[in-house]
Amino acid sequence: MSSALRWLFKAFDLFVVLGMAVISLLIFANVVLRYGFSSGIPFAVEVSRVVLVWVIFMGSVVALAKGAHLGVESLVVRLPQKARLACFLVSYGLMLWCCWLLAEGSWALTVIEWSNILALSGIPVGALYAAGLVAAILMALVLLLDLWRALRGLLPAPWSGVAHVEPLPVVLPTLTPEKTS
Repeated sequence: MSSALRWLFKAFDLFVVLGMAVISLLIFANVVLRYGFSSGIPFAVEVSRVVLVWVIFMGSVVALAKGAHLGVESLVVRLPQKARLACFLVSYGLMLWCCWLLAEGSWALTVIEWSNILALSGIPVGALYAAGLVAAILMALVLLLDLWRALRGLLPAPWSGVAHVEPLPVVLPTLTPEKTS
């Protein structure tokens, strides 16, 4: 993956983390204010909902780019090379079609709902559907990049016949146990 793409997906990772932090802070502050002081932040629920929708869709783009979605590779790794390539092309074609459907539906709903405004926050309802549109476009770009690499002979791990290697878990060093007599 090029350095520009790595930078972009690091930015998406940061967006997801910041989005989850905003959601956590808004909801926590709202709960404390409601139960502790009989007040609250009126727009907290609406803003949290919008941020959560965007976090979910951007997180799915990041997961697709990193190859972190669930997949069953037991059949694919047993196929001959040409059959793996054919399955790869068919599956990526189907995923691109799903991206098209998601983009088309999200665009239509974004246009329809953009003039409707959420009551407390003033955010257009179409902003919720725009997340699907942005995610569909970005996922299609990731899939097209993978297709371009595949046509150049660089198939992703399960499709190339190489077993998918999970990243090593992070293990914190532990203190050495003291001898007890």
